[in-house]
Amino acid sequence: MEFSTIVISGAVSGALYALLAVGLVLTYNTSRIFNFGHAATAFASAYLFYQLNGALGWNGWLAAGFIALVFAPLMGYTWNRLVFSRLTEAEESTKIVASVGVLIAVPAMTVLICDLIESVFHPGFQDIAEVFLAAGLLPTGSHTIAEGLVLTNDQLFALGASIVLFVALWAMLRYTRIGLQMRVTVDSPSLASLRGIRPRRVSDLSWVISFVLAAIAGILAVPFPGPFGLSNDNYTTALFVAITAAVIARLTSIPVAFAAGLAIGAARNLVVAYVNGEYLGRVGEWAASVYGLTSSLPFLILFIALIVMGQEKNRRKAGMTATAAAPLPDYRDDLSPLRKALPWVIKLAVVLVPGLFFANELWRELIAYGFALGLIFLSFTVLTGLGGMVSLAQGAFVTASALMTGMLYHHGVPMVFAFLVGVAFSCVLGVLTALPALRLSGLGIAFATLALALLAGNILFKIDFLSNGTTGWQIPRPALGPLSFENDRVFLVAVVLLAVGLAKVVDNLLRSATGRAMIAARTAEPAAAASGVSPASVKLTLFAVSSGIAGLGGIIAASVYGSINGGLFPPQLSFTWLAIIVVVGLRSPAAAIEAGMVAAVAPRVISDGFNFGFVSWGGTSNDLIAQAMFGLGAIQMASQPDGYLADVSRRARTRRDARRLRVAQPADRVNAEHPVAVSSTEMETKQVSSRVDDSGNIGRALLELQDVRSGYGGLEVLHGVSLAVEAGSVLGLLGANGSGKSTLCSTIAGLVPTTGGRILFDGEDITTLTTAERVARGVVLVPESRGVFPSISVEENLKVWLRDSRERAEAYELFPSLAQRRQQPAGNLSGGEQQMLSLAPFLVRRHRLLISDEPSLGLAQLVTRDIMAAFDTLRRNGTTVILVEEKARDVLDTADLVGALKRGELAWLKASVDVDADQITSAYLGTAQVV
Repeated sequence: MEFSTIVISGAVSGALYALLAVGLVLTYNTSRIFNFGHAATAFASAYLFYQLNGALGWNGWLAAGFIALVFAPLMGYTWNRLVFSRLTEAEESTKIVASVGVLIAVPAMTVLICDLIESVFHPGFQDIAEVFLAAGLLPTGSHTIAEGLVLTNDQLFALGASIVLFVALWAMLRYTRIGLQMRVTVDSPSLASLRGIRPRRVSDLSWVISFVLAAIAGILAVPFPGPFGLSNDNYTTALFVAITAAVIARLTSIPVAFAAGLAIGAARNLVVAYVNGEYLGRVGEWAASVYGLTSSLPFLILFIALIVMGQEKNRRKAGMTATAAAPLPDYRDDLSPLRKALPWVIKLAVVLVPGLFFANELWRELIAYGFALGLIFLSFTVLTGLGGMVSLAQGAFVTASALMTGMLYHHGVPMVFAFLVGVAFSCVLGVLTALPALRLSGLGIAFATLALALLAGNILFKIDFLSNGTTGWQIPRPALGPLSFENDRVFLVAVVLLAVGLAKVVDNLLRSATGRAMIAARTAEPAAAASGVSPASVKLTLFAVSSGIAGLGGIIAASVYGSINGGLFPPQLSFTWLAIIVVVGLRSPAAAIEAGMVAAVAPRVISDGFNFGFVSWGGTSNDLIAQAMFGLGAIQMASQPDGYLADVSRRARTRRDARRLRVAQPADRVNAEHPVAVSSTEMETKQVSSRVDDSGNIGRALLELQDVRSGYGGLEVLHGVSLAVEAGSVLGLLGANGSGKSTLCSTIAGLVPTTGGRILFDGEDITTLTTAERVARGVVLVPESRGVFPSISVEENLKVWLRDSRERAEAYELFPSLAQRRQQPAGNLSGGEQQMLSLAPFLVRRHRLLISDEPSLGLAQLVTRDIMAAFDTLRRNGTTVILVEEKARDVLDTADLVGALKRGELAWLKASVDVDADQITSAYLGTAQVV
């Protein structure tokens, strides 16, 4: 019975971990963003609940209702609209840092706002720094569940409420239409929009639900001491535990995430109960106290789960990719070398001249510390900026190298040699960290490095032999022969030269052939391997170099103030460091040095103030201001993903280009304004369109494209396409691969935005409408090949569009093989069956305009004939069809008009009866025949 008692009581805290894990899985599945700020919502909600209920005397249920139904939903909606919805296609480091910004900013802002309200209105808010136990929703009391199992009212309520919330959420996702929409948005947001679903609204709802779950978990945890308690650090630690449950669920299964959270809570209780002196004697006591087994267990599970399950490899195509590989544009390539270097020379002079000649010892140490942090930030430039791997273990490398250096020096090893061994030790740790991470990428590496950092903080850095307990080690500044760095000015110059020199080395690496090979290994591993570049070797090298640079910076940072202990650089600090470097500029070595200065100086300026004669500020003792500023800065980079410095350079380049344009000669100005001449092919295309219009082949145009241009990023694919489609007709489009057929379909449907021209539908300009808005007007696209949601069943795929069971029965009559597999996941169907499933809903329900891209792909000729007959039936019933098809003969038999695309332009357009074999051949061979 004792075992059951331990497990059930542990499941209480496990239920709170489970709620957090469920919220993490939910938002990741609908946005592909892992919300590290989830714990911040829980803490902010708990803090407000304590202030409203405990300090102001609100009724507990009223306070909880306000937070769960007003505060949390408003937070979720606001953060998604301002930050997360803008990052769905961003690189992994940007997504991580944006959520880290929430983690840093929300707790600080919540406390700051409450402090401000207290100072102005004096409502009675209280300082919770000393609060260990606060009142919950229920009155004090306990119940004996079984012999030896006694649970308080709060514990029973927390467990029961968590289970009820999980069941309600699972039922909503499984059995409601909005739940179905949320699940299909996971598979493909673009395909969901083609089915009339608004992914942004679905994302809003998922973030609101996630924030509500976090808020409820925070409120339920208020009366629990120990692992929770009213401390942001406690809630952050709880988040790390919840991450383990989410990873076990492969970031996909909400039931598995909830069950894993319960299991982890129970496992921690078992460790507390059994790994102690009573059961395992002195060995158990030593393991529990020295090696922190209780607190480390979830992180050990997280690390093992990542390696054994290899979840990252299975989800790379779903968005869990590494940092985007496009090189950072050089906005200053139009400047001379002197003008390029001048801003940095000025910045160094601004820092060094006052530091060497006017500042006191305190400020000289602070400047040196800033350059040491710059070295640490430079390690992020190497690993994340170049290698595309997000590491949250840099704080562990920093601490390990400094501790090793201090330990060796204490045992009589010369400082310089201890210094070198410390750097080598951090390199070894980096390689050891990379070895298990070789099977991972993107978010998986971030999780793995976080787990290792937490394990190092709870186990490695608590070994007295390495850390010397809480006392730590003294680390004096080294001496090189007669040159002693004990002098502050000498030490400052040496640190600056080292930081600038190493930044230059890294900059050369980024621009070298080796750097390009590393980029190739991170973006296309199979291709890189085929070219002789080993992705595994690249990862090991990057981790070794990055950890060595971080270790070097750590030793210098510790020597600035002369000591180091195991808790000086906690694992959570890596989040703040990553946020700062991304805000300033992740892929620029010079930006790393500047970020180090910002991280060192900004908190001191905020606390001590400044005095420049004409302007001064006395500072503030509130250390939350710097935390809020760093967090808000990390969020702001959602609109500046390359960092603040890159944005400044881009704006400066725009101004220089504008000045050059203004002073250009008039003729040059005309050429600049009209750089592309109209080609003869475009003229022929417009003439063809005009002839078709004049001949009467096109009656009332349901769809009209007027000089439409579109493409991807900066690449234009369609170059001024103009055509009109008569209501109730079938237009067939031919063309070689790469001619722009699919892009044209996606542009009409709204998936690819236009960069010029207009799209008219039934006389209305729909150019700026979203895909879902076009679907609502009757414009439907069946995309090329396998337009299905693979993770849901065949029946659910049909339900997305066909709500009526009679309509679904008609779809099964069209394709009997689908009826036999109606409960199977669509991803398990053959290619042909998936194509049937993608077409079936649109063959059953009439639409005003149906665009079908390669409908016969993967289908047998007999099935293809039936589909073409269905298109003919749709036309007779009044549906207009645009048919893109490889099988030209089927197009000619079905279409009224046939057109050919060539390199993004309409080469010819004519009645199908007038198209001959030579013109079809020219369409696929890329030669143009305009008739």
